[in-house]
Amino acid sequence: MKFFMSFGLCLISSFAMLCDVAKAEQILLLNLQYKSDKTTTKEIHFYGNDIDPNSVSIDDRFSLTIDGKSIQLPKQLYRRLDQLRRSFSYDSLSGSIQQPKEEESACALGGSAEGIILKARYLTYNNHRIVKNEIKPVFGLAQNCLFTDIYKPVNSNAQEDARAVFEILNTLSLLED
Repeated sequence: MKFFMSFGLCLISSFAMLCDVAKAEQILLLNLQYKSDKTTTKEIHFYGNDIDPNSVSIDDRFSLTIDGKSIQLPKQLYRRLDQLRRSFSYDSLSGSIQQPKEEESACALGGSAEGIILKARYLTYNNHRIVKNEIKPVFGLAQNCLFTDIYKPVNSNAQEDARAVFEILNTLSLLED
């Protein structure tokens, strides 16, 4: 009996470690932040096990969380988010990312600056190899005239794809509320 209990505990702990390893392999690919001034009020994270949006494998695994709560999505939706991020994840397709202008707001509205920022794992390639990757703001949308952190890809197709990801993640957030 002791053998079976020990074996069962070993099996359970091995399974728990395997789950931890699988989670550890998940890399943040997309991040949607709802901002009020400098405070993040809500956050959506999209994870995957491969940072390169140009590669696809049957072993690809994705996950999504809204404010830390895991959300299950159809595999096709995970793949669509991964596919869309390709055009705004590196300079050759995005045309680079326009940064917000350093200027004061010309808005007479009082209160907090409200907006939403999409960040993506941004890649730097050299000889067709990824040599650097970082989470970088790629798209911003103001919810009032005080919000000035407006990022966008230079390429219009990349802008449309970033907006599509933004809309998908925002809709998921609204459904979760």
